[in-house]
Amino acid sequence: MAGNSRLATAIHVAGMLSFADSMPLTSEAIAQSCGTNPVVIRRIIGLLTKSGLVIVKKGTGGGARLTRGPEYITLGEIYDALEEGALFDVPQFEAEHPCPLAKVVRPVLADVLNDAEREMKHYLCERSLAEVIELVRLRLGSSFGDSSFSAGCAADSSL
Repeated sequence: MAGNSRLATAIHVAGMLSFADSMPLTSEAIAQSCGTNPVVIRRIIGLLTKSGLVIVKKGTGGGARLTRGPEYITLGEIYDALEEGALFDVPQFEAEHPCPLAKVVRPVLADVLNDAEREMKHYLCERSLAEVIELVRLRLGSSFGDSSFSAGCAADSSL
């Protein structure tokens, strides 16, 4: 079963946008860094804009930027912006279902998985985008933020 990478991509995008003032970024450059298509990046930027986390200026000198510093944006806000709906889907059986166990186990699983989702959401709401950026900075060491690294962001992996 394949995992959903939209949250990871959205956090990556927001992290890169936190540097938009010092490093001009196109959706193509962000897409290359994220390993995806520019259309995917534009859709995510659209959702982040709709949720008030990003502002987009069109025309010359335009581009996307965060509406506030990364220390004031939580991963929970980014998660909510994606409008994913429930993380776990537990279909319920009709009353006529022949197996009495199945009719009971599904509601129990729904409760357990809803609790897990609530805990995950709580965790994301306690973590800022700035914390993720700092963890990236620590892993990259001295190359983080230097001009050769910044220039390479458009061509290679970054955040």
